[in-house]
Amino acid sequence: MTDLNIIYIYCDELRTDALGCYGNKYAKMKTPNIDRIAKMGVKFENCFCNSPVCIPSRVSNLTGLYPEEIGVYHNEAAQITFHLDKKYDTMPEVFARNGYNTANFGKVHLPQELYRNNQGNTIFHHSNVEGSQMLHVKRSELKNMIAPQGFKTGRRMSIIGGRFPKDKAYPPEKVTNNTLEWLKKQNGPYFVRISYLQPHTPVLTPPPYDTLYIGENFPKTIKYKGELSEFEQRFAQVVDAAKMTKEEIYLAQVYYYGLVAWIDAQIGKIFEFLESLGQLESTIIVFSADHGVSLGENGCYAKQIYAPQVHRVPLIISGPNIKSKDKIREDICESLDLPKTLFNLAGIETPEQFKGRDLFSSHPPEAVYSTIGFGYSSSFTFPMRLHGNYLNGNGWPRRACIRTNKFRLDKTVRMNGKVIPRGKDDRFLVNWKDDPEEIHNLAGDPRWKDILEKLSIMLDDHISNCIEPPEEQVILRK
Repeated sequence: MTDLNIIYIYCDELRTDALGCYGNKYAKMKTPNIDRIAKMGVKFENCFCNSPVCIPSRVSNLTGLYPEEIGVYHNEAAQITFHLDKKYDTMPEVFARNGYNTANFGKVHLPQELYRNNQGNTIFHHSNVEGSQMLHVKRSELKNMIAPQGFKTGRRMSIIGGRFPKDKAYPPEKVTNNTLEWLKKQNGPYFVRISYLQPHTPVLTPPPYDTLYIGENFPKTIKYKGELSEFEQRFAQVVDAAKMTKEEIYLAQVYYYGLVAWIDAQIGKIFEFLESLGQLESTIIVFSADHGVSLGENGCYAKQIYAPQVHRVPLIISGPNIKSKDKIREDICESLDLPKTLFNLAGIETPEQFKGRDLFSSHPPEAVYSTIGFGYSSSFTFPMRLHGNYLNGNGWPRRACIRTNKFRLDKTVRMNGKVIPRGKDDRFLVNWKDDPEEIHNLAGDPRWKDILEKLSIMLDDHISNCIEPPEEQVILRK
């Protein structure tokens, strides 16, 4: 085992084009500290999350398992009625067994049985969730609050744009401050996850970041392009952004990217701390996110689909012991690759449970996989707000995806608790190398019949042995 420290910065709903090092076609992103991690280390251009929604993505990232292998498919898994089929190992527990002090600051959002054991202890030695809660302020105090119609129904409103009051302390700063206080007391090697809720909704951006991108050439209208799946079209209908004004469409982007710039400033504080103690050269720094987010593309906001702005996530790793001939990696990888990668960098043997690969010593896979949705008759698009049925009043379905280094295929695989038969699975096939926006469906084109069949068989094989929690465990009631 090495004595390297590990700082894992993990954001929620952060899309790659919010970072300068990944590039944005409308504006130059102002993220110098995150860009610095990329300059120091390796940037992965084609990393994809294992589920385009919070809890299953976070579970896969911590356990090295696909959603099918642990039975966690959506955010209903956070409620107390949900139970795992057995005890699973996690990345911080492996580090703890190997002499690391482990800590989490900020958002957790996991099934309770995964996060805490029977004695009430968390999977981290120390966990402080201050600053990770949704920002509860009076609506009258918010400026330019923006939420599509579909986000205003149910028990909760998700704000996709707004200004945080300038005369109030910004609660998320506690995540950074608490992290630095803990780090000051550490002597031995540590593994710390700094888990920012931002830029997840509610997107309430504090000054001066709320005006940082005013004047940039972001779109002011929602454009509909391509031949989308029924699934993605229905998702846009549920979001119901048609009544948004040009100003709201524009400002939603201004506030979102501004909030990412706030995150970057927090990372600047972490750099200052490491440099002040001379620890930068002996620290592995990871920057990533659980998934991305739509900002109006084809009428979509939020997550839950496999469009690239949601499915693709940033992954940047810097530090000693990293052996890569390329500073920018184009090979496909997935979020659950991170545990094995970090174990190997730290000189720790990887437990058998953890799938994926070591990104610095293993060959790229033929494909990566992702799944979302429990697929019961009681399932909703936005389950925590009990909002959004599928077509013809059906429960919101399960959707699974396979990606290779050239193609993406996703299809509906389960609905109302039943497996969807071929011919009714709403297949969407795209050549994402030639169609980077991923909007042209090739599934009906006979020229791609063989590719479609091959990928469909591979995806069917991947999901063939799913763990299915009983529906009563995931039903949410008003």
